[in-house]
Order: sequence, then structure tokens, then C-alpha cells
Amino acid sequence: MRIAVAGNKGSFSHQAGVMYVAANGLENVEFNYALDSEGVFQALAQKTADLGIVPMYNPTGGLVKMTLEAMGKHNFVIESTFDMPVEQCLLSLPHVRQDEIRTVVSHQQALAQCQKYLNIQMSDCQLVEYSDTAQAAADLSSGKLDEKCAVLAPQLCAQLYGLRVVAKGVQDDEHNQT
Repeated sequence: MRIAVAGNKGSFSHQAGVMYVAANGLENVEFNYALDSEGVFQALAQKTADLGIVPMYNPTGGLVKMTLEAMGKHNFVIESTFDMPVEQCLLSLPHVRQDEIRTVVSHQQALAQCQKYLNIQMSDCQLVEYSDTAQAAADLSSGKLDEKCAVLAPQLCAQLYGLRVVAKGVQDDEHNQT
């Protein structure tokens, strides 16, 4: 089975895909890392994926705009929905101290979910929206983003992309989910 997920390896959608596979006892699954929800629906339309996983809603960030826009352009059937816990982490390059961070980069949903933390702990930082939390982590690791950046992303991204966890559980709602 080929499953397209909205985001890079390590994204919350990838983690949701892993949860779905485990809950349904699926084997021999290949993940297709689409950059966004539109990419997931395109993969389904082009038959390069058998199933798609996209974020729909977060109690703090609200409806996921990119998913709603993509849904309006495609024919599809919703097989199931499920909730997944979301713990946002602030990640940086290993040698960058928190007081050196000048910019925080992430998906607009992650930025919305962490507003209180960002306003208090990172108030001097510029906030920059990015297409995907995991892609921001990958791009920070590869040097595509300035080294004085930090990203909001899943903790798994620290392991996958060689980043340091500056702070864990920085979302405003301790019971954050999507």
C-alpha cells in the first residue's frame, strides 16, 4: 500500500500515517511525502498513492486552510478520521543557544498553536510561516535556513535531522491534537 502524507518525513501527518498503519494492521506500506495537502490529493488523483493522510482541524489553530482548499479541488472519499496528540518542540542547530535565535520558522498551524510561548519566550524573534514543520527542520539542518533560526516541529525531527530540542511541549494547549 502507498500512503501519501501532507509533509516531509517526521511531520505530524507522517506520524498520523504510522498510527493509521499500526491501528489497521497494515504491512508493506510505502510513504509518499507530499509537501502539502494539495500534493496528497494530486497523488491520489494520479494513482501514485492508494490512501492519503491530511490534517483537518486543530482546536487551537482551527480548520487547516490548505487542506480545505485542496479538498475543494478534488473528488475523494473520506475513509476515516481520527485524533492524534500534537506536541510542538522548538528545535535549533546543536551549536546555537536559545538566546542566539532570531527567527522562528514553521507551518502557520504550529505558529498558531504556540502563540503564548512565542510571545513570552521568543518575543524578540521574527515569526516566519513555512509550508511544513518537518520541511522547516530538514531545511534548517541542510543550511537552507539561517543558522540563527529555530523551527517548531515534532521531536522526531530532532532525531531525523540532527537538531537540538531547545524546548519541548511549547504548544499553548497541553492536550493539543489534530
